[in-house]
Amino acid sequence: MIDAVLFEFDGVIADTRLARRRALTDTIKGDGITLTDEEYVECCAGLPVRAAIRAAFALRGVPIDDTGVELAGLRADRRFDALVETGLSLVEGAQASIEALQGNTRLGIVSRAARRHIDEALTLAQLDHAFEFIVADDDAFLPKPSSAPYLGAIERLGRRRPVVPRNVVALEDGPAGIRAAKAAGLRCAVVGPLPVHLAVDADALIPSLLGLSLRSLDAITLGAHGAER
Repeated sequence: MIDAVLFEFDGVIADTRLARRRALTDTIKGDGITLTDEEYVECCAGLPVRAAIRAAFALRGVPIDDTGVELAGLRADRRFDALVETGLSLVEGAQASIEALQGNTRLGIVSRAARRHIDEALTLAQLDHAFEFIVADDDAFLPKPSSAPYLGAIERLGRRRPVVPRNVVALEDGPAGIRAAKAAGLRCAVVGPLPVHLAVDADALIPSLLGLSLRSLDAITLGAHGAER
């Protein structure tokens, strides 16, 4: 049984992977730092913008202080806005899956994305009423891989009706999100093309949301949790 499904917005609902990568790499290139595709996936993908900047600088052994991170983060945010100014496209299967899950379980968003991007995309897709709540990068939680955003989501779910963490499934797209969900005691499924060695701690790998149902999601994420029932 699944009490709730919590979605990462970036990469799971909205197709932001290429725009996020380009916004970051264009920004840090101005500081003389370049990353290969493999380095980006290994070190930066799935992290909030400022954490990704710190990771990129650390990978090259280049020091950067908090002010430098914030300035680079603002530039990366502006670059991302320019890249998606015509709107964000949804990941294939996302809308149909959300509509199929809605009404059968409780839905929320726990994301590294800014609330304005989430709100705009959901409104355009007419999905703004599908979710009970949104935890966004703007909220006062430590970012993933901290468990804080997911613990906050569990607390919000509990205001209406308590949930059991192991009966909550997080849909994530990167290692930081996986670590955050698992640290909060949730099940976690990775959606998309994350390399297997980076998804080893997830309960399931889902190449696409196409055809996803609550029953199939429950079955593929049980794993070790099944023994606890």
